[in-house]
Amino acid sequence: MTTYGIMQSPRHKRVYLNESGGIAARELAFMGGSWRNIREEDIGGVPYILFDCKELDIRMLSRLSFTHAIFELQGRLLAPVIKDTDYYIDEDISAILKYSGKTNELFTRLMLNLALAYCPDEKIKLLDPMAGKGTTLYEGLVRGMDVYGVEIEPKPAYESFTYIKKYLELARYKHSSHTEKTGGIDVSGKKFSAVRYQVEMARSKEEQKDKNICLYEMIAGDTRHVGYFYKKNFFNAVLADLPYGVLHGAKTKPQEAGLTRNAMGLLQEAMPGWIKVLKFGGVMVLAWNLFLIGRKQMEELFEKHGLTVVETDFAHRLDQATHRDLIIGVYKGV
Repeated sequence: MTTYGIMQSPRHKRVYLNESGGIAARELAFMGGSWRNIREEDIGGVPYILFDCKELDIRMLSRLSFTHAIFELQGRLLAPVIKDTDYYIDEDISAILKYSGKTNELFTRLMLNLALAYCPDEKIKLLDPMAGKGTTLYEGLVRGMDVYGVEIEPKPAYESFTYIKKYLELARYKHSSHTEKTGGIDVSGKKFSAVRYQVEMARSKEEQKDKNICLYEMIAGDTRHVGYFYKKNFFNAVLADLPYGVLHGAKTKPQEAGLTRNAMGLLQEAMPGWIKVLKFGGVMVLAWNLFLIGRKQMEELFEKHGLTVVETDFAHRLDQATHRDLIIGVYKGV
C-alpha cells in the first residue's frame, strides 16, 4: 500500500468552515474507490486528506470537490501526482458569475459527484428544477453533460442564457442559440406559459460536424410544470439546492395563505413532475435547511414517490440560520 494525500482547496474550507475536513473525507469514502484508512491530517500547517491504496483512480480523485493537488507521500517528502480532470469546459465557468443566493460551486460539485456514483456510464441528461442562474448547469457542462434548468424568475433565467453565450464566445466554442415560447394547460385546467432558452455547443468544427455536442437549456417557468416541459423518463439525474430561508409562494395563488419560508409545500407540489421525468434507476439529490424541514420528512417524501434513500452523512452548519443536509434517492418506482 502507498500513502497519498490530497491538499484541500482553500475555497473548500470557506464553504464548510470547521467541517470541511470531515465533508472531504466522507466524499472520498462515498466514491467507492480502492482506498483505505482515510484520515485528516495537517502537513506544514496545511489540511490534507490522507489515504492508502495500491492503484489510483486519478480522474476520480482530480474531480473531487475539494481537490487542490494530489501527492504521494515518500517519507517526509511529497511527490506531486499530475491531475487529470479531462473537463469539457474549464471549471471557472461556474465560479465567474456572482449573485445573491448563489449555491457555492464546490458544494454543487459535491452534489454532482454523489449523483454520478449512481448514474450509468452514458451521455447524462441533468435537470436542476430550481436553477437560479445556473450553477448546477455550468458544473454539468464542465463534465460534458446535457444540462437543463427551470427557473421561475424570468430575469435570472435570461441572464444565465446571455452569460453562457458570452462565455462560449470568449472561449471560442462553436455554438448556436435558440429561444422559443412554450406553454400548456396544467392539471387544474389553467393555462401557463414559459420561455425556453437553448444553446448547442461543440469544442471544434469537427465535433460540431460529427454532432459531438453538449446542450444547455434554461426554461423561465414554474417548476411545478416540469412534467409538461419534458418527456417521461427523460433525465438520468435531478439536482436541486432548495432555498434555505427566502420567501416561497405559489405565484398563481397569492390569495391563499400568502408566502412562507418553508419550501416543503412547493416541493410536495413539484415532486410528481420531477419524478415523472426521471428515468427508472435515475438519481435525485436535494440539499435543504434542516431548521425548516426535518430529515425524516424528506425521507418520507422520497419514499412516497418511489425513491430509495441512500444512507449518507453530509449534514453541516452553513451559518447561524442554516443547518444544511443532503439527501440522495435512487428511483425504483412506487
